[in-house]
Amino acid sequence: MQADFDRSLFRSEPTAEDILAANAQIQKHELTITSIQSQMNQLMLDLQRLRKEQLKHVDEIRFHKGIISLARRIPEELLSKIFEHCIEDGWTRAPIVVGHVCSMWRLATRAPRVWSRVYVDCDSPVVVDRLRFWLSRACSSPLHITITASSMVASSTFTNVMAILGSRADQWRSLSIDIPTLYELSSCIQECDFNMNNLAELWIRVEILRAGNPNDNNADALELKSFFRLARAPKLHAIRYTCNVIPSIPIFPSHIRDLHLTTFESPIWRPLSAASLFVLLEDLPELQCFTMSMPLMYARPFVPVPDFTRTVTLSKLESLTMYGPTDLNGLLSHLLVPALRRLHLRSLEDLGYRQHSLGPSLLRLIENSVPPLELLELHDVDLSPEYFARCFTATPVLRELRLHESSISDATLNLLNGPSGLCPRLTRLDMRWCGLLRGTALVDLVRSRHVEPGAPSGEVGVSKSDLIAEVAVINCCFVGERDVLDLARMTTCRVVMRDGDDYCQ
Repeated sequence: MQADFDRSLFRSEPTAEDILAANAQIQKHELTITSIQSQMNQLMLDLQRLRKEQLKHVDEIRFHKGIISLARRIPEELLSKIFEHCIEDGWTRAPIVVGHVCSMWRLATRAPRVWSRVYVDCDSPVVVDRLRFWLSRACSSPLHITITASSMVASSTFTNVMAILGSRADQWRSLSIDIPTLYELSSCIQECDFNMNNLAELWIRVEILRAGNPNDNNADALELKSFFRLARAPKLHAIRYTCNVIPSIPIFPSHIRDLHLTTFESPIWRPLSAASLFVLLEDLPELQCFTMSMPLMYARPFVPVPDFTRTVTLSKLESLTMYGPTDLNGLLSHLLVPALRRLHLRSLEDLGYRQHSLGPSLLRLIENSVPPLELLELHDVDLSPEYFARCFTATPVLRELRLHESSISDATLNLLNGPSGLCPRLTRLDMRWCGLLRGTALVDLVRSRHVEPGAPSGEVGVSKSDLIAEVAVINCCFVGERDVLDLARMTTCRVVMRDGDDYCQ
C-alpha cells in the first residue's frame, strides 16, 4: 500500500493536499484494523466456545471409558489381591484410600484379608479407635501386625493396644515391633501375657543404650525368650532381630528354626565377639537357617575365640549366611554343621587381594562337618588356588558355585573339567567380576561335560558328570562375545542379573 505514494513526497515539504491524502489513508487503515480486531475477537469467542464443547466431549469419553475400564472389569477377588500387595509394599492406608475410588473398588475392600495387615502407630492420638476399626474389618482373617512407637509413648498405650490385639491372639501370623529403646520394647512385650498359638514370624528392631555394667543381663531383651517360648508360641519358627549391639546372653526361644541377626555397632562396652555368637547358637538346637549381618566399622575390633578347639554343633542347620567384615569368617572353623546345604559368605570389605585366613577356616568347616553342601557363594571373599582345589575335592555334591570378585584362574577352573572332574554334580556357575578368568576356560568346562546326542552309555564322550545347565558371566573382562556365543550353543548363558531375586540386589 505504501507503493501508492510517490517517493518524491518524502524529499520535500508536504503540501496541504498531501496532508489531506495522508490523513485519509490513516483513517482508512484504522477502520480496517478495527474491523479485523472485531473479527479476531469473534474468532476468540468461537474458539473458547469450541474448547468448552470439546472438554464436554472429553469428559463424556472419560466417563464412558470408566464404565468399560479394566479397573471396573477386574474381578473383585483379583482386586482384593492387588490391594493386599499394595499393603505388603508399605502402603498402610491402601484399604481406606482405594475405597474412595469407585463402588467396585469399595466392594473389593470388603474382603477381610485386605485388612489383615494391621499397622499400629502408638504415637497417634487415635491409635485405639483406629485399631478397633481395622480389626472389625479384618474379621477372622490371619493378622500380620506391625507396631511402631517412639520413646514418648506411655506404658498405658501399650497396655490398651496389646489388650485389644490380645483378644485376637489366635489370628496372629506375624508380629513386627519397631521401637527405639529396650525400655519401650519391654513395656510392649510384657503385655503379651497370652498364648499366640498360630504366630509364625517375629520381627524386632530395637536399640540398646549403654548400661552401667556391660555384663548386666537386664541390658538385653530377655522377655523374648520367656513370652515367646514353646508353650506360648508353638508355631513360631522365624525371628528377625535387628539391634545396634549383639546380645550378650541367649534371648531367643530355643525352638525357632530360622534366625536373622543384624547388628550395626561394635562399641567398647559390648564388642562384637565370637563368644557372644556361640552363646546364642548353642541355645538354638532346632536352627535350620541362620543369617547374620555384622558391622564393617568397629569401635572395638572383633574378639575371636580364645580356645581354638571350641566347637558349636548345629546338627539341623541347612543354610548359613555370613555378611560382614572378613575376620568374621574365622567363626567357620568352630562350627560343626553336618546337614549344611547352602553356604553364603559375603564380605563388606573389598580388599583387592586374597584373604588367606578364609581358606583354612572354610576347609576346616567342610572337612570336619562333611556336609552335603549344594551351594557355595563367595561374595567379595577369595581363596588361594590350593584351597579352591581342596574345597572342590571336599564338596562332591556341590550343584551351584557363585563367585563375586574372585581371582579364580583358568587352571583352577580346569579342575572341574571332564567326565571325572571335581564337583561332578555341579550344574550352575555364576561368575561376576572375575578378573583373571578367560572365556575359553568356561567354554572348555561346559564342553567337557557336554554329552553328544545319541552317544551310548559307557562309551567315550559320555560324561560321568552332570551337564552344566546354566552359566552366568557378568563383568568378567576376559570373557568375550565369541565365548558367550559358544556357551549359548551348549547351555543357558546369562550376561545380566536376574530380575527380583538376584543375590546382588
